[in-house]
Amino acid sequence: MSSPPAAKPAAAKPAAAKPAPAAAKPAPAAAKPAAAAAKPAAAKPAAKPAAKPAAKPAAKPGVAKPGVAKTPAGEPATDEVEPKDVEVDATEKKSRVQLTAVLGINISQARCATHLKQNLGDEKVEAEIKELRKSVKAAESPELKAELKATIAEKSKVLVRISSETPIAEAVIWDSAVKGLIRHGMEMATAGDRKIVEVSHLHDGSPMDLVDYPLFNRCAIWAEYDPLVEDELKKERAVLNKTAKDAREAKKQTEDAVAAAKPPKPGKPKAAPKPDPDADEDDVASDEHTKITFNTYVELALKSVKLDEPFKSMRVSNRVREYLSELIAQGIARQAMLAKIIVRRVMGVRTMNEDHVKAVVHVLMADAGRTLEQIESVTSQIDNTLAIYHDHLKSEKVKKTMAFDDEKKADISRRKRETELDRKKKQAELAGRRAIEAAQKAKDLTAETAVLEPIVLAEKAAATAAAEKAAAEEAAAEVVAAAEVAA
Repeated sequence: MSSPPAAKPAAAKPAAAKPAPAAAKPAPAAAKPAAAAAKPAAAKPAAKPAAKPAAKPAAKPGVAKPGVAKTPAGEPATDEVEPKDVEVDATEKKSRVQLTAVLGINISQARCATHLKQNLGDEKVEAEIKELRKSVKAAESPELKAELKATIAEKSKVLVRISSETPIAEAVIWDSAVKGLIRHGMEMATAGDRKIVEVSHLHDGSPMDLVDYPLFNRCAIWAEYDPLVEDELKKERAVLNKTAKDAREAKKQTEDAVAAAKPPKPGKPKAAPKPDPDADEDDVASDEHTKITFNTYVELALKSVKLDEPFKSMRVSNRVREYLSELIAQGIARQAMLAKIIVRRVMGVRTMNEDHVKAVVHVLMADAGRTLEQIESVTSQIDNTLAIYHDHLKSEKVKKTMAFDDEKKADISRRKRETELDRKKKQAELAGRRAIEAAQKAKDLTAETAVLEPIVLAEKAAATAAAEKAAAEEAAAEVVAAAEVAA
């Protein structure tokens, strides 16, 4: 089908003079570029879109409303556009703000929580609870379900839980400790005229002068450090790194060859990734990060330290990242063990909170001879960061509340009241059971008292009578003795 003749004078005649053909029925695909050219010249010149009609398909299923002509650039020929036709740019989407950025730390509190749970848990008890929960689902009798749930509740008392503030306190501690240790290593490397920081630099000089030193000095990876073993490991890593680098280069060459053999796709070419000016073979974190290591967060702490003027040109080996990651993991395990003693045996509670973390820090630093001012310099960081955390929670809650309409707010309030009612009912039920148990216990104690009291009174009367008899006999003996002396 040939293009309509009306397309020729389109540049001289605005589309407003003849809008009916576009809205009356869907234009054929071949006629769309010509119809699109009928847009007023003030909005977009007709010659420019017609020069490159292949930049974007004229028809896009699911985007344009049927019967509305579109320009080659994808813009409707009329001003009427349905809301679903408007696409939101990806850059306009709300970006998620990490809590570490809000708190001003680099070590992830979520990763600290993972390690705390691993070291505070009891695998045997947790496995038993897991099986009991399966049995609860399979049980048909309400009595059996209640019995199994009571068993689960009893076994759960052995496990130590953590509050939301606990991992934040741990993250604050290790963020400070790692940064201090990195600065020390960079200072030692600079003193030795070295540009790359190795694990040996962390141990050089006087690391014991660091305020946080008592928190990690007895961790196995630090206490058992051997320079010879570290040198051997360094050589092995160098060989592995070279092999991995050669494999990456070979893979890249293969991918480039395959990409060059393929015909280029129409459309906007992808922008080349911007090179990182700080990237270096010895200054790039290993890709072998898992969900339990701190390598990524040590890397963030490292970049934070390198913002300081003396350390901007310093490079750090991957081994240092791995070493510090393991040091944090072992330090958290050690603190969790000590906190568990305080939580269960001293305090007699089930939840570990930030005060228990500060207590462990206080004990370790005081045992190492740190002054009260030095101890408070560490614990005050926890208090300050937690204050920021609580302010953040309040602000987020306010934002969330303001974003809701009246109907949504009413629905949230209703659900809160329902939750509160359920909680109160459970508390009332528990209080009732305890009252029944207390009444039965009082009844048993009364019965035991009724049986025991006559026996105790009889024994007490017998003991009094015996004492009086013994006193009388002693007095009589004294009288006889005095008479004998007088005679």
